[in-house]
Amino acid sequence: MKLRGWAAGALVAAAIAGVAHAQEVQVALDQSRPIALPESATGVVIGNPTVAGVSIQNDRLLFVTGRSYGSTNLIVVGPAGRPVFETRVTVVPDETNVVMVTRGAATSRLDCNPLCRRRPDISDDQTSFSQTNEQIAARNGQAGGGN
Repeated sequence: MKLRGWAAGALVAAAIAGVAHAQEVQVALDQSRPIALPESATGVVIGNPTVAGVSIQNDRLLFVTGRSYGSTNLIVVGPAGRPVFETRVTVVPDETNVVMVTRGAATSRLDCNPLCRRRPDISDDQTSFSQTNEQIAARNGQAGGGN
């Protein structure tokens, strides 16, 4: 029996050793990043889909999209049902052309390129975030009403 247990453990270790591990993938909030896979995939699992989402382009290409700040893991399985790729996904802020304004404890962000416009961010204070999102929703409603 001990030999069987050792053999099973060796098979599991061999299967795990065949998994391609990538360095951590960083993706900006609300942006996507492509991931080319080393082998064909038949399934994809993201540990926490509220942090990052995955869309499958084909059996060798995925896109990871940042949904909320934080980290999670991504596992891709191949045709034999064994993992073929695994990595950690961390969602980070995109601070390109961003100016952060802090008044006391209240923080809001402006996207400046070249003019500055308010840009809601999930770490902004509630009032600024809500007001900006309400304006965006109203504008989108008006833009969609003409169709």
